[in-house]
Amino acid sequence: MNKKIAFFIIYLFLQSCGFQPLLKDYDISNINFKKINYTGENSIVYLLKNNLNISENLDNNDLTSDIFISESITDINKNASGIVTEQELKLNVTIKVFNKNNQNILNENILGTRRISITNNPSSDDEVKKQEKNNIIRELAQKIKFKFYLISSKQ
Repeated sequence: MNKKIAFFIIYLFLQSCGFQPLLKDYDISNINFKKINYTGENSIVYLLKNNLNISENLDNNDLTSDIFISESITDINKNASGIVTEQELKLNVTIKVFNKNNQNILNENILGTRRISITNNPSSDDEVKKQEKNNIIRELAQKIKFKFYLISSKQ
Protein backbone atom coordinates (compact mmCIF):
# COMPACT_ATOMS: atom_id res chain seq x y z
CA MET A 1 0.00 0.00 0.00
CA ASN A 2 2.84 2.41 0.83
CA LYS A 3 4.41 1.77 -2.59
CA LYS A 4 1.17 2.74 -4.33
CA ILE A 5 0.90 5.97 -2.34
CA ALA A 6 4.56 6.82 -2.99
CA PHE A 7 4.15 6.12 -6.69
CA PHE A 8 1.01 8.28 -6.83
CA ILE A 9 2.77 11.20 -5.08
CA ILE A 10 5.77 10.96 -7.41
CA TYR A 11 3.44 10.81 -10.40
CA LEU A 12 1.60 13.95 -9.25
CA PHE A 13 4.89 15.75 -8.65
CA LEU A 14 6.19 14.92 -12.11
CA GLN A 15 2.96 15.94 -13.78
CA SER A 16 2.97 19.38 -12.19
CA CYS A 17 6.68 20.18 -12.15
CA GLY A 18 6.29 22.68 -14.99
CA PHE A 19 8.86 21.14 -17.31
CA GLN A 20 8.66 22.57 -20.79
CA PRO A 21 11.12 21.79 -23.58
CA LEU A 22 13.20 24.78 -24.58
CA LEU A 23 13.02 24.19 -28.32
CA LYS A 24 9.40 23.12 -28.57
CA ASP A 25 7.39 26.31 -28.88
CA TYR A 26 8.94 29.70 -29.20
CA ASP A 27 7.76 32.71 -31.10
CA ILE A 28 9.95 34.16 -33.83
CA SER A 29 7.15 36.24 -35.31
CA ASN A 30 8.58 39.41 -33.76
CA ILE A 31 11.86 39.06 -35.64
CA ASN A 32 11.75 40.82 -39.00
CA PHE A 33 14.17 40.26 -41.82
CA LYS A 34 14.47 42.70 -44.64
CA LYS A 35 16.17 40.07 -46.78
CA ILE A 36 17.30 36.45 -46.37
CA ASN A 37 19.83 35.29 -48.96
CA TYR A 38 20.01 31.52 -49.41
CA THR A 39 23.00 29.94 -51.15
CA GLY A 40 23.65 26.31 -51.97
CA GLU A 41 22.27 23.43 -53.98
CA ASN A 42 18.70 24.21 -55.06
CA SER A 43 17.07 21.08 -53.62
CA ILE A 44 18.46 21.50 -50.11
CA VAL A 45 17.90 25.28 -50.16
CA TYR A 46 14.27 24.61 -51.04
CA LEU A 47 13.91 22.14 -48.16
CA LEU A 48 15.54 24.56 -45.72
CA LYS A 49 13.32 27.47 -46.82
CA ASN A 50 10.21 25.37 -46.35
CA ASN A 51 11.25 24.16 -42.90
CA LEU A 52 12.29 27.64 -41.71
CA ASN A 53 9.15 29.32 -43.06
CA ILE A 54 10.39 32.82 -42.23
CA SER A 55 8.87 35.68 -44.15
CA GLU A 56 10.73 38.72 -45.35
CA ASN A 57 9.43 42.22 -44.73
CA LEU A 58 10.78 44.65 -47.30
CA ASP A 59 9.46 47.66 -45.38
CA ASN A 60 11.56 46.70 -42.42
CA ASN A 61 15.14 47.95 -42.20
CA ASP A 62 16.23 45.83 -39.25
CA LEU A 63 17.99 42.61 -40.18
CA THR A 64 19.41 40.84 -43.20
CA SER A 65 20.70 37.29 -43.25
CA ASP A 66 22.94 35.15 -45.43
CA ILE A 67 22.40 31.41 -45.16
CA PHE A 68 24.75 29.05 -46.96
CA ILE A 69 24.07 25.31 -46.93
CA SER A 70 26.33 22.59 -48.30
CA GLU A 71 26.13 18.82 -48.47
CA SER A 72 28.86 16.19 -48.44
CA ILE A 73 28.82 12.41 -48.45
CA THR A 74 31.89 10.45 -47.37
CA ASP A 75 32.51 6.73 -47.34
CA ILE A 76 32.97 5.38 -43.82
CA ASN A 77 33.20 1.60 -44.12
CA LYS A 78 34.03 -0.84 -46.91
CA ASN A 79 33.77 -4.59 -46.88
CA ALA A 80 36.61 -6.99 -47.80
CA SER A 81 35.94 -6.67 -51.53
CA GLY A 82 36.09 -2.86 -51.40
CA ILE A 83 32.37 -2.18 -51.67
CA VAL A 84 31.10 0.71 -49.57
CA THR A 85 28.81 -0.47 -46.75
CA GLU A 86 28.36 2.77 -44.80
CA GLN A 87 28.41 6.47 -45.66
CA GLU A 88 28.18 9.66 -43.66
CA LEU A 89 25.88 12.42 -44.85
CA LYS A 90 26.82 15.91 -43.64
CA LEU A 91 24.86 19.10 -44.05
CA ASN A 92 26.63 22.28 -43.01
CA VAL A 93 24.77 25.58 -42.59
CA THR A 94 26.56 28.89 -42.18
CA ILE A 95 24.37 31.72 -40.89
CA LYS A 96 25.30 35.37 -40.88
CA VAL A 97 22.92 38.00 -39.57
CA PHE A 98 23.53 41.72 -40.01
CA ASN A 99 21.76 44.61 -38.32
CA LYS A 100 20.55 47.77 -40.07
CA ASN A 101 24.07 49.28 -39.76
CA ASN A 102 25.45 46.23 -41.60
CA GLN A 103 27.26 45.03 -38.47
CA ASN A 104 27.56 41.28 -38.10
CA ILE A 105 25.56 40.24 -35.03
CA LEU A 106 25.61 36.49 -35.67
CA ASN A 107 28.11 34.27 -37.43
CA GLU A 108 27.30 30.64 -36.76
CA ASN A 109 28.16 27.28 -38.29
CA ILE A 110 25.73 24.41 -37.66
CA LEU A 111 26.50 20.85 -38.72
CA GLY A 112 24.11 17.93 -39.06
CA THR A 113 25.34 14.40 -39.73
CA ARG A 114 23.87 10.94 -40.25
CA ARG A 115 25.42 7.55 -40.92
CA ILE A 116 23.69 5.60 -43.64
CA SER A 117 24.03 1.87 -44.29
CA ILE A 118 24.50 1.04 -47.97
CA THR A 119 22.82 -2.04 -49.42
CA ASN A 120 22.79 -3.72 -52.83
CA ASN A 121 19.64 -1.82 -53.80
CA PRO A 122 20.57 1.67 -55.12
CA SER A 123 16.97 2.91 -55.33
CA SER A 124 16.26 2.13 -51.67
CA ASP A 125 19.63 3.65 -50.70
CA ASP A 126 18.70 6.86 -52.52
CA GLU A 127 15.35 6.95 -50.73
CA VAL A 128 17.06 6.46 -47.36
CA LYS A 129 19.52 9.28 -48.17
CA LYS A 130 16.63 11.54 -49.17
CA GLN A 131 14.74 10.79 -45.95
CA GLU A 132 17.81 11.30 -43.77
CA LYS A 133 18.54 14.57 -45.58
CA ASN A 134 14.99 15.72 -44.76
CA ASN A 135 15.49 14.75 -41.11
CA ILE A 136 18.78 16.65 -40.86
CA ILE A 137 17.25 19.73 -42.50
CA ARG A 138 14.35 19.65 -40.06
CA GLU A 139 16.77 19.57 -37.12
CA LEU A 140 18.95 22.32 -38.61
CA ALA A 141 15.89 24.51 -39.21
CA GLN A 142 14.93 24.14 -35.53
CA LYS A 143 18.44 25.17 -34.48
CA ILE A 144 18.42 28.15 -36.85
CA LYS A 145 15.01 29.26 -35.56
CA PHE A 146 16.35 29.05 -32.03
CA LYS A 147 19.34 31.24 -32.97
CA PHE A 148 16.93 33.75 -34.52
CA TYR A 149 14.80 33.57 -31.37
CA LEU A 150 17.85 34.45 -29.27
CA ILE A 151 18.57 37.42 -31.53
CA SER A 152 14.98 38.63 -31.28
CA SER A 153 15.00 38.35 -27.50
CA LYS A 154 18.14 40.50 -27.28
CA GLN A 155 16.66 43.31 -29.37
